[in-house]
Formats: sequence, C-alpha cells, structure tokens
Amino acid sequence: MNVLTEPQWNALLPRLRVACPRLTAADLEEAKCRVDLLTAKIQNRHWCSRTLAQRTVLKLLDDTQATAKA
Repeated sequence: MNVLTEPQWNALLPRLRVACPRLTAADLEEAKCRVDLLTAKIQNRHWCSRTLAQRTVLKLLDDTQATAKA
C-alpha cells in the first residue's frame, strides 16, 4: 500500500503532526497520500534511517486504523 485514500490521509495527519513535529506544512502537502514520499520526508527532517522512518509511518497507520475500528 503505497498510496493512501483521502480519508486515511486525513485520519493520519493529527498523529503524524504529533509524532513528527519537524515536518512542515509544505512537506505534508508534497507527500500527500504517498507513503514513500512521507517516509522520505520523515527520514530527511528527523535525520533517521529509512527503516525507522518507514516503521514510524506504518505504526501510525496501524494506530489510526485500530482507532477507526474501535
């Protein structure tokens, strides 16, 4: 799953802003709905490995989906 739907993206944004405060509004707009670009933006802004950035995105997605199901 490399592209998120609009509802998934909108549900992810609040958690993303808390977990990754260094992301700018421009970063979020450029990465909109794209997991690969979002991973790259997190890696760049937070100076972390690609693996850690990808795990962060996937964990936030899992948390978001778990909350939606509850």
